[in-house]
Amino acid sequence: MLEVPGSTRGKILISNSSVIQDYFHKSIILMVDHDKDGAFGLTLNKPTNQTMESLIKNLPDTKHSNKRIYSGGPVDNMFVTIVHNQKDSNDPGVEIIPGIYMARSFDTMIEILQSKTTNFRVFQGYAGWAAGQLENEFEKLSWVVNEITEEQIFREDESEEIWKDALRSKGGIYKYFVEHTKDPLLN
Repeated sequence: MLEVPGSTRGKILISNSSVIQDYFHKSIILMVDHDKDGAFGLTLNKPTNQTMESLIKNLPDTKHSNKRIYSGGPVDNMFVTIVHNQKDSNDPGVEIIPGIYMARSFDTMIEILQSKTTNFRVFQGYAGWAAGQLENEFEKLSWVVNEITEEQIFREDESEEIWKDALRSKGGIYKYFVEHTKDPLLN
């Protein structure tokens, strides 16, 4: 019998590429919230061609001005957020996992951009599910749930490799298929 998780908050969803052929094909979603009312997350491996300075008006010039923006999901491209590890920020935002925060404040973003030691990524849009929608996708085997590490959150290399590495980190049959088949989730 299929086990549907009660909540995926603080975990990642790894798309089953044999089922999902839309925006979420070969995606990894960092789950920010998930309860009986729905779910909310940010896509970790969909870079855009936009930079910080092209998206955010009145941004001070910093070494991060040309940093790439990521598509957080297909919902609401006016929703801009920063995920970071600066716990001593004046307003770090919502803690997703221990030591990793999501903020929407312009002041927090400026504070983080001026830091020389903070890891961060900026997202435009988000992934959202209405009540019961994500659970229905679990029943269709659309997603694999796994733990997340700080390294995975801030990794910025080639998006399909990030997806494959997330499957490898799940271990077991997922690791075997990612290393031995063209599409690890076909079986």
